[in-house]
Amino acid sequence: MARLSPNRRTLVRNNSFSLLVLVIAAALATVPPASATSVTITDNILVGGTQIGTLTLTQGGTCNGMSISSASVCVDIQMTSGASVRLGGPVVGFSGNVNIKGTTTISDVSVGSLSFGACGGVTKETICLDAKGPATTSSLFFVLSNADTLTGITVGNVHVAGVCGSSPTCFATTTPTSTVPEPGTLGLLGVGLVGLAGLARRRFFS
Repeated sequence: MARLSPNRRTLVRNNSFSLLVLVIAAALATVPPASATSVTITDNILVGGTQIGTLTLTQGGTCNGMSISSASVCVDIQMTSGASVRLGGPVVGFSGNVNIKGTTTISDVSVGSLSFGACGGVTKETICLDAKGPATTSSLFFVLSNADTLTGITVGNVHVAGVCGSSPTCFATTTPTSTVPEPGTLGLLGVGLVGLAGLARRRFFS
């Protein structure tokens, strides 16, 4: 088997490394761009320390398949363990960077509005989502329009039914569990790929 000359080996290594760089560049190019305000916050919904659902806030992007502006925040409530969101009286409250005079888009709720002031058992929140009637739901989406910044929003208690002991309804607490800024995630991916490229370069040229 013929051995390659030193110059030939160097050329092969250079070509191999260039190919690796192209693969990494292609991988980064396929990652969808993220807005600087693209942030997701997830809260656990708890009754007596038991998780009965999650409440997720996402700024911009889509909300239940509908595109929303970068200044709007999607509220996604998903219940588990036989619990439901009670759609009568105060449903959930918010404080902080919420546009008090903003409109809401609510899925699967016939009547609902944001109102300034008291929010029943939600307590100490400055803005309240009220809905009418006896209905309950295990899945609820709505949009807080022109909500300024997501990370400045505080979620109050959630009005729930089905897991409240002798009472037909109660107010579940919400506990933030994670904040995920998408640009940070993409940055970590890029740093990881660059690190792999450096490792490969050392192996190629050693």
